[in-house]
Amino acid sequence: MRATACFALLFSLAAPCAAETLTLAAARAEMLKASPQARAAALDLEAAASRLSAARAGLYPSLSASASYARAGSQGLPHGDSYSYGLNGTQPLFSTSLPAGVRSAAASHRSAAAAYDRTASRLNFELTSAFADTVNAREAIKLSGETLKRRAENLELIRLKYQAGRENKAALLETEAALKTAQWQHERYGKNLRLLERKLNRLLGRSAAAAAPELSLPPQEEPPADLSSFSAALENHYSLRSARAAEDIARASADTAAGARLPEASADASYRWSGTDWPDNTNGWSLGASVRVPLFAGGRLAADLAAARTRLLSAGEALRDASEEVYLNAEDAFLSWREARAYLDVAGSSLAAAEARAWLVRKQYLAGQASYFEWRNVEEQLISEQNQYLSAGRGLAVSRAAFSRAIGE
Repeated sequence: MRATACFALLFSLAAPCAAETLTLAAARAEMLKASPQARAAALDLEAAASRLSAARAGLYPSLSASASYARAGSQGLPHGDSYSYGLNGTQPLFSTSLPAGVRSAAASHRSAAAAYDRTASRLNFELTSAFADTVNAREAIKLSGETLKRRAENLELIRLKYQAGRENKAALLETEAALKTAQWQHERYGKNLRLLERKLNRLLGRSAAAAAPELSLPPQEEPPADLSSFSAALENHYSLRSARAAEDIARASADTAAGARLPEASADASYRWSGTDWPDNTNGWSLGASVRVPLFAGGRLAADLAAARTRLLSAGEALRDASEEVYLNAEDAFLSWREARAYLDVAGSSLAAAEARAWLVRKQYLAGQASYFEWRNVEEQLISEQNQYLSAGRGLAVSRAAFSRAIGE
């Protein structure tokens, strides 16, 4: 049937003769490059990586150079010069705060990566929905054009019957009204298509006034019987990764608070040259180690440790809650996806029946075996079923996109 073939274009090339056909994968890459939100999340991830590198550097020796020069004198006496220069090095020997800081920075980096994936997933859902809406609107306007043509043919047929005295004037006026309604609906479909194309261009970072490219949606796969095949994706969900990172940050804070009661040790070394007249100079060196042991802090260390352990318990509860929420949301989206797929079959069967009945009743009406009202009702039902089938296809594409977002893709 014409409408069935028309809807099939939702999952194939909309117009093979177009100069540019944009696939969903290419559009996602273009959108992530153009979106300010995606770029901001990527910059946050880059900053978190730099902070992690800085935290790791604290575990290694540090070396610094210093130099000074001064000229001094008094009235009536010659002036004198003095200078000094040297090297200083420090190596941490024992410190609980430095390894905990590295673990905290690594967890912050994972949290930033999860935040980027969260932003990308939301934008991918918006893009897929815009793809489906735009393709659906283009097919709807094609279907509206066919309906408009059929309405004009029906009006001419009723006018001939009316002029021959075989049909009443009410039927003629109703057919004229149906044609005008179809014209108005065609204009409305055109307006909606333009609005959707503007929205798509904005997502892609293109000018709103630019012509939207032809679109290609990937084929829709059949949903599996249960959710178990997506267990790996659920474990890697950005919400769970973010909650795990928050728990790791809280654990690192607890380790830092617990380690504040322990001694800290570091090794220091220096070598220095100094003098009053270049190049004559004296030099000296020193090697040593220092230990710091906290003795009394007025209960601050104990309070910090208690607060850090409480935050760790809170982060653990938040992780368990996030795990349940992710699974429930994924299951809801999965069931909606299966429902949308089943409804598409129902809509397809209803459309096939409506097309067959419309063809039969039209033949009967032309032969005088059916009334005008029966023919009109069948025509209206056919148009309704065609639009319903297009809507079901769009709903299937959006429900699949919603499921992808629910599992963190």
